[in-house]
Order: sequence, then C-alpha cells, then structure tokens
Amino acid sequence: MIRKFNVLMSLRDSPVYFIILAYIACSWLLALAYGVIGQFSLLVYSRPVMTTTFLIISLFMGWLCFYTMIKIRPKHITVFLINDLKTRWLTKQRLSQAISLLLFFMLFLSAFSSMKSMIPVVQPYRWDAAFFTLDKVIHFGRDPWTLLQPFLGFPFVSFLVNVVYNLWFPVIFAVLYWQIFTLKRRNLRQQFLLTFFLCWIINGTVLAILFSSAGPCFFGHILPDTTNPYAPLMAYLQQTNEIFPLWALETQNMLWRLYEDSASGFGSGISAMPSVHVSVAWLLFLFGWKTGTVWRWIFGIFFAFIMIGSVHLGWHYAVDGYLAILTTSAIWFLSGKYKFLNDVRNGQALILLSNQMNSSYREGKEP
Repeated sequence: MIRKFNVLMSLRDSPVYFIILAYIACSWLLALAYGVIGQFSLLVYSRPVMTTTFLIISLFMGWLCFYTMIKIRPKHITVFLINDLKTRWLTKQRLSQAISLLLFFMLFLSAFSSMKSMIPVVQPYRWDAAFFTLDKVIHFGRDPWTLLQPFLGFPFVSFLVNVVYNLWFPVIFAVLYWQIFTLKRRNLRQQFLLTFFLCWIINGTVLAILFSSAGPCFFGHILPDTTNPYAPLMAYLQQTNEIFPLWALETQNMLWRLYEDSASGFGSGISAMPSVHVSVAWLLFLFGWKTGTVWRWIFGIFFAFIMIGSVHLGWHYAVDGYLAILTTSAIWFLSGKYKFLNDVRNGQALILLSNQMNSSYREGKEP
C-alpha cells in the first residue's frame, strides 16, 4: 500500500520535476552558449536550503511540543510526541513526497540564481529609461515613488516597510515547505507548486531577459549620462539609514559589487522587470483566497506591503509589479486548468492507476 501511495505521489508531482529539470538543462545550455559556464552552479543554495529546512523543522517541533504540553497535556508527553510524529507528521508518505521536492528545490534555486547573474550577459540592461517613462505615463506624469512619499516618507515608517519586505524569504519558504509536506488539498497543492516554479521561470528568467532592466536603485549606474530621477529617493533612504537601519541599501550595494565583479553566488543577480517579489507575494494571496480562510487577509496585507515596498525602497518600477500580477494570475489560472488536475479532480487518473496496480499485484508483477 505504501509503495502504491509513493507511486501516486511521484506521478502527481512529476510535472513539477519535469519543469525543474527542463529549466536546469536550458540554463546550463544557455551558460555554455554564452561562454559563462563558470557562473553556473547547482550548489549555490545547498547550505541555505539545508539550514532553512533544519530551522523550519526545529521551529515546528518546538511549536508541537508547546501545543502538546499546553493543549493536550498527555500523561506521558515524550511517548505521546514520538507516536504523534511517527503516525502523523513524519510518516513515510509525507517524507517520500517532501525529500525529493526539497532536493529539486535546492537545485532549482541554485540554477535560478546562476541565470539571474547571467541576465546582463544574455541581454544588457536597456529598458530602465523606458520603464521610468511608462511609470510616469500610467501615473499621470508623476513618479510612483513621489505619490507614496507623503504617506511613507518618515524614517520609522520606511524602516517598518523594510522589515516586512525582508520577511519575504522567510514567509515564502514557510508556505512552500507547508505545501511540500502537506497531504491535504492535493489539487490546490499542485496548483500552488506549479505556479510557484513557473513564476520564477517565466517572470524571473524569460521575461527578465526579454525586458532586461536593473531598477530605480541602479538607475544612476546604468545610465550615468542621464539625470537620475531617483536620486532624491535614494538620498532620502540614505538619510533614513542613519536613523533606522534600511537593509535594502546594504543589499543593493552588495548586488552592485557582485555585478561589477561578474560574480555569481548566494543572492547574486540584478533584475527588475517583472518583480519576482511581487509575483510570489501575489501568488500567496491567490493561494490564500482559494483556501477560504483567514490566510487570504494575511497574505493580502503581506502582498500590499511587498508591492508598496518594492517601489518605496527603490527596488522596482511600479510597472514591474503590475506585469508580475498579470502574469502570475495567468499562470495560476492555467495551472488550475492543467489536464492532470482535472483528471485527478474527477478521480479518473487515480482510479485507473489504482486498478492497474491492483491488477499487477494480483498477477505478482511489479507495478
């Protein structure tokens, strides 16, 4: 029965594996074609992913122990926790689907970081001036950041925006791990995972290369002979950093140094259009809305902070976020209409596979 379940789970996640393997192969070939194979690595995020996995599991274990002691109060807490872990949380079914996905995620994230570092090699930054102009056209002749400044242009407010913006990685990792390990809402889980990886591929690589741009914080570096319209914003952020720490500035400086050195590594790569931060935050909102729970409001507020913060902190043009919302919504919709999901929803695929397996086992054959 366990073997049958494992085959079903591997079949269910096979589209995700295929997408990741295809992306890695294409990334490697592109690096080879442009003579930058030295910048390609599949191990950049090996330690961060393993560390994050250990941290998330440790935090979950701590919460489980606390909840058990406060809410359940069993007579023998150690025995209860061990049995609960074995029969509910760390079952073979749950681990079999999670371990391979975590490994593929580690490889994918490393390949993505390598590709992001190679964007200006494949397509030099040439869209920044156009996106600056488009921002002004859409916002009635005003730079979007100037529209936000009367509300956000206070050091402590900017600090809070930066705090939430920096929570992007922990929040994204937490939700991703939740969906990797969960055994519930399988159709929603697959829709989320497909959309998650396709957003990074389509928005973070394909469109990022097509619309290669660096973003407002690097505008003066990319176009040194042009008056920098974002100089006042960056000056304000620098002044704020002297009062409250704005980690965005330190990260931006680090990214530019890596760019000048043509180096790749943890967190390297500059790309503005479309915004992956906004894309994945919007995905969380779509996911939360589909759950019909309080998560829709939590993720909605989180998305609003990310969208606003991407502009206020100089990371993105507003149009970067707008395009990310459109493309992510399209990917989410198409992932939900994926044929295998419809088959699973109707029970056809699992029934057919189960019948085939039962027949094979009755005949004494391997499925």
